[in-house]
Amino acid sequence: MTCLPHHRGLAVRTLRKRAFHLRQFLACLAEAGVTDLQALTAASIQDFCTYVPGRSPATRRSYGVTLRGFLRWAYLLGHLPQDLSRAAMIARQFRHTRLPDALPAGELEGLLQAVDRSTPIGRRDYAVRLLAARYGLRPSDIRALCLEQIDWRRGRFTLQQVKTGPPLTLPLLPDVAAALAASLRDGRPATAARHLFVRHTAPCVPFVPENTLATIMRKALRRVGLAQRPGRRGLYRLRHTLATRLLAAGQPLKTIADMLGHRALDSTFGDTQVDLRALGPVALAEAEVLRCAPPVRRG
Repeated sequence: MTCLPHHRGLAVRTLRKRAFHLRQFLACLAEAGVTDLQALTAASIQDFCTYVPGRSPATRRSYGVTLRGFLRWAYLLGHLPQDLSRAAMIARQFRHTRLPDALPAGELEGLLQAVDRSTPIGRRDYAVRLLAARYGLRPSDIRALCLEQIDWRRGRFTLQQVKTGPPLTLPLLPDVAAALAASLRDGRPATAARHLFVRHTAPCVPFVPENTLATIMRKALRRVGLAQRPGRRGLYRLRHTLATRLLAAGQPLKTIADMLGHRALDSTFGDTQVDLRALGPVALAEAEVLRCAPPVRRG
């Protein structure tokens, strides 16, 4: 794994994910009695790719990418007698096959208020959800926010985006500033950590990189009766909602992409929902379609 950050430029979080995939793979091989890479077969690899239980197509594809890279590396270094990377099955996955689920304004505000802010954990969770709803921040960026990044006097904060890298400076909205101040002043556990958000049960340390803060969102969905609503259950639903509302308000896609921290507009397409109301006025009536259609030749 040491060559990946130098030759491929992979982020630390991606390295952890790939290491987890490989541990799963090696454990599966050990259960099947394969303890030496020299004895590895294409059938063993395909069995693991089929075995990965309860995984979404995107996760299965991620496993396949990890295995292909590992098997190709093992062959090039002589740990495998032949290149078995093609045996790692990668299912085809089409982007934008589903519309992201965006919450209506009433449901969004109800979701934000669905927390008991009389408790320290409630104030923390409210601030987390507000950051996701008002700025569309990724869970990784919220988790990594530190005290030094908040400029209270100038009313702004700057973050280094964990996923894409570029810095992003955003205005500190009044309701966000109030929520952050309440979370920090009233009940935040004593800790040496400089992160804005920490665990409230011992040890009171920052959240681990693998924590997507999804529990904070799921608790709110249950409180407002949206737990069974289709779509994503984590903070990304608030990110999709913000992107869709900005698009409906007439904001250019480039502006939305800059705010969400996207490098490419194609990523923004996946975060915005089609504005069906805006499509209504430009939709062609059936008579117009028939009038424009070429005549059908018979005989």
